[in-house]
Amino acid sequence: AGYVAAIKGSQLGLKTVCIEKRGALGGTCLNVGCIPSKALLNATHKYHELKNGHMAKLGINADNVTIDLPKMMKAKDKAVVGLTKGIEGLLKKNK
Repeated sequence: AGYVAAIKGSQLGLKTVCIEKRGALGGTCLNVGCIPSKALLNATHKYHELKNGHMAKLGINADNVTIDLPKMMKAKDKAVVGLTKGIEGLLKKNK
């Protein structure tokens, strides 16, 4: 929420600064906490639904369901990068 306050302060004419220790904007939640965890939970939930026949009740059948962990991690990383780039764009727009 720090970047939200910095943007609002800037919009109100205040001089603000964001300090990020990771090198990617967004703080703990976006980079290593909430967002990456939710991306992986979402993917594994879909796997579970397919693997355990929950989707078959809806007419969606899949045989030999497997997990490709490197691909799953790449998708998670892509989501995080997309969101951090969005924050970067917001900060640049609201200098």
